[in-house]
Amino acid sequence: MRYGIALPNYGPLATPENLLRLARHAELRGIDSVWVSDHVIVPDHVESSYPYDRNPQPAAALMQRLEHFYDALTTLAFLAGATTRIRLGVSVYVVPLRNPVLTAKTVASLDALSGGRVIFGCGVGWLREEFDALHADFDARGALTDEYLRICRDLWIADVVHFAGPRYLAPPVRGRPKPVQQPHPPIWIGGNSLPALRRAARYGNGWHPIDLSPPEVATHVRTLRDLCATVGRDAGEITVSLRRTIRVLDADPHPAEWLAGTATKIRADVAAYAAAGAEYLVLNTRHARTIDEMVEQIDRVVLEVFGGR
Repeated sequence: MRYGIALPNYGPLATPENLLRLARHAELRGIDSVWVSDHVIVPDHVESSYPYDRNPQPAAALMQRLEHFYDALTTLAFLAGATTRIRLGVSVYVVPLRNPVLTAKTVASLDALSGGRVIFGCGVGWLREEFDALHADFDARGALTDEYLRICRDLWIADVVHFAGPRYLAPPVRGRPKPVQQPHPPIWIGGNSLPALRRAARYGNGWHPIDLSPPEVATHVRTLRDLCATVGRDAGEITVSLRRTIRVLDADPHPAEWLAGTATKIRADVAAYAAAGAEYLVLNTRHARTIDEMVEQIDRVVLEVFGGR
């Protein structure tokens, strides 16, 4: 099981000093990757509900913590210059909010400048009010994401690209530099839904859900394998990853929650995720209230859970 650590590029702990400290510490500890999240703007009034809220009647999302939010790819470029080995992921980039040619250019530049370290986690987004503020089509976001991903892949691979899709038209163009990773940086499709699984089967090098339990992962992996067979792809080519909060504690919580409790319990949880088909964990230490607590949690994850240095 490989794993990465989510960094706070939003909220009260999001400072340049904190981000540098955490990224460098994660690299020193031998962690595979660091990850940031993505929003462009925070609407003043929100009626949309967070799609992964487990409440049977979810309320409107609370956005106050997201007002201070560093741009995802800019943050990764900042961290790339301060590190040498650790991989750089976004969980997840909201594809239909931005021009696809600019997205392809920025991701290719980041991959080239970092020496081929980008993992391009991407999704369709969920916050209608943010789409409205950016004059993006919320209702067509799935179709836009599919078309924009095709454009990005073409620009990363081909010498000359001509866009003639139903939503994006452009004359023949050239896009360089190309990414270091060939044929392109891995595309990990975010989302827990059936459309996300379909998108992963068609376009993804990985599937990247959030907050699922091992039984839920196992069910979705079976669906993903069936979808891959339908489109003629080998499901083994698609990395199954999961973003989930982790809390290493001195006692097991009650009621029990996945990836929370003693190191012994969490190791059993990790084994359960692996048995369900997960190969990669993106771990969030968001319960930490200070940067020192976050560093301590990273150390406990490395030393007590995964037995690293």
